[in-house]
Amino acid sequence: MSVPLEERYTDLQKLCDRVEPKLFDSLSWILVLNLDLIPVEDIKANPNLLFSYNLMYGKVDEAKNIADELSKSDRPNAKYYQEMLNIDPDLSKTSDIGQTFFSLALRRIEVAAKLGIKQY
Repeated sequence: MSVPLEERYTDLQKLCDRVEPKLFDSLSWILVLNLDLIPVEDIKANPNLLFSYNLMYGKVDEAKNIADELSKSDRPNAKYYQEMLNIDPDLSKTSDIGQTFFSLALRRIEVAAKLGIKQY
């Protein structure tokens, strides 16, 4: 049995077009698609990765706190967090986009955990 085509890949542009097209420019610089390939320790040590990780798990408040901090920082990507927060201050639309954007990575993480596969 084959997997439906739209479940085999994620098109951020199409997701943003359905929810809020203005978010594409900033989210394309912020969101990290293949979180299942990154060890959790590395994710938790990097605020950019942790932002995506929290969105993937539906922890919008934690993601918003990170976005607020990063938007005020001197990091090169701060402007993308500022833009995202200007368009979507409560991250409700970003969260909607993230649910679909991260669904495949989350499934792979759940399967790996179930099978006892460790990341190194």
